[in-house]
Amino acid sequence: MADSPMTQIAFCTDFSENADDAFVLAKDLAWHYGSTLHIVHVMVTFSLAPVPEVYVPLDYDAKFVERATEAAKDAIQTRYVSRLKEKQPYEIHLLSGYAATEIVGFAEKQTIDLIVMGSRGQTGLAHVFFGSTADRVVRKAPCSVLTVRIPGKAEKP
Repeated sequence: MADSPMTQIAFCTDFSENADDAFVLAKDLAWHYGSTLHIVHVMVTFSLAPVPEVYVPLDYDAKFVERATEAAKDAIQTRYVSRLKEKQPYEIHLLSGYAATEIVGFAEKQTIDLIVMGSRGQTGLAHVFFGSTADRVVRKAPCSVLTVRIPGKAEKP
């Protein structure tokens, strides 16, 4: 569609239930607008804090990284690609680093028109250390960001 306001839509996943709900909306929007759907997963490779001064690369061996990459590709195929409509254009992007930074950088480089992601992914201690990836992406993204909540699971005040 030449007149489409959205030719590039990024769906970001951490494979959570919330991300799965966001996928349904992302794929339908991409189909409606004739957009390419970019399926993005960030493999976190830094420890503890999202502060540049304390980034510490974890010592992963090549076999571990290879297995993690293959597992992510398989999960994307099974959970998402298999549910796309026939001939729906898509691309898979496996990134590595701090999730919010990588997503924002990806959106800038790929000239993404809309990012669709779950409003909540990490829970527990990871959320305490990292905060909400969605919150950071909303604040820093170069485009609109649509965050999707799990129906009936609003956050309690």
